[in-house]
Amino acid sequence: MSLTQRQLLLAAAHGEKLDKLPFGARIDLWYNYNKAHDTLPEKYKGWEQTAIIRDQGAGAQSRFHTVVKDKYEGLEVIEKNNPPYVETEYITPIGSVSRRTLFTTAEGPWIGYDTEKMFKSEKDYPIIEYILQHTTPVLDPGFDKARSAVGEDGIMMTGAGRASPAQRIMRDLMGFDKFFYELADHPTKVESLFEVMKDMVRRQHKVAIESDLEIYYIGSNWSDDVHTPVFKKFFIPWFQEISEFLHSHGKLAMAHADGENRRLLPFFKDTGIDIWEAWTPIPMTSVTNKELREAVGEKGVIWGGIPSILFEPTYSDEQFDQYIIDMFKEIAPGYNFIIGMGDNLPFDGDIERLGRIVELIDEHGKFPISV
Repeated sequence: MSLTQRQLLLAAAHGEKLDKLPFGARIDLWYNYNKAHDTLPEKYKGWEQTAIIRDQGAGAQSRFHTVVKDKYEGLEVIEKNNPPYVETEYITPIGSVSRRTLFTTAEGPWIGYDTEKMFKSEKDYPIIEYILQHTTPVLDPGFDKARSAVGEDGIMMTGAGRASPAQRIMRDLMGFDKFFYELADHPTKVESLFEVMKDMVRRQHKVAIESDLEIYYIGSNWSDDVHTPVFKKFFIPWFQEISEFLHSHGKLAMAHADGENRRLLPFFKDTGIDIWEAWTPIPMTSVTNKELREAVGEKGVIWGGIPSILFEPTYSDEQFDQYIIDMFKEIAPGYNFIIGMGDNLPFDGDIERLGRIVELIDEHGKFPISV
């Protein structure tokens, strides 16, 4: 009896030996943009993402924002919709903070861009810590519905949050520039906030682990811009801790590794992370598949390998095929590798190239690979 796409992807994620390379595809950027602009291919108008991926013969990477929802006690949260913005104010007994978020259906309603961050000045440290301390995570019932919709066609890509505690401060609360200024000017206060954030994220994971999710995102979208000392101090110890927690419950830890990471590569093996997803090699970064394999070790599972730009009209069908075949040669014999995008099908990408990858895997991607 043949395995379903979900079973194939999970088996590969656990390092099991299969007959050929599995392929997990992510198309939400392409799908949401073209659906919003009524430019989906005629064949696929009215179709859902998973059905399109199934039709192309690949496994689906279905995104869901998070397994948990946050509830607040001891404060008031006021949310005002001012399309395309959502303005949120957090009113606590010791003061208030606010943020402004831009939502665009062109990239999916779950993606928000903070045009005004919650942290604005030094006076906001105690207020934000209060909010984090009074945050209670609960399981999001929407996850089960979303997972059921995917069924055996693929797997859910989510976790207890999109980013590690340090990145939530850097990206979500402050913005990267302000974080580094604050780290230089108020290091003790940054470290205090980091400890409070870690406690809150621990609570989220303790709730999220009760779901039947098999693979948990524990970090995403970092790059060499994080800087090596910051990565070593704020990232690696946390990854080690949460990876060990997940492993103790029979779960896998995954990182969304789509950035330029040449300086950070030597530290990847220290993190305890099992899967390096959305992996984006040359020409979109400076790192090769071979270099990443050396960095994560033979047991590390790499998921990706195809730069998103390969799906764009800039590259001919012949160039596309040659890249895929050359990639097979580079990753041979191919174990502990899942073919995927780094990290999404572009809005102007060719959806039919998903099917072409399936054909090339059937021709050249059987284990052990020998092209």
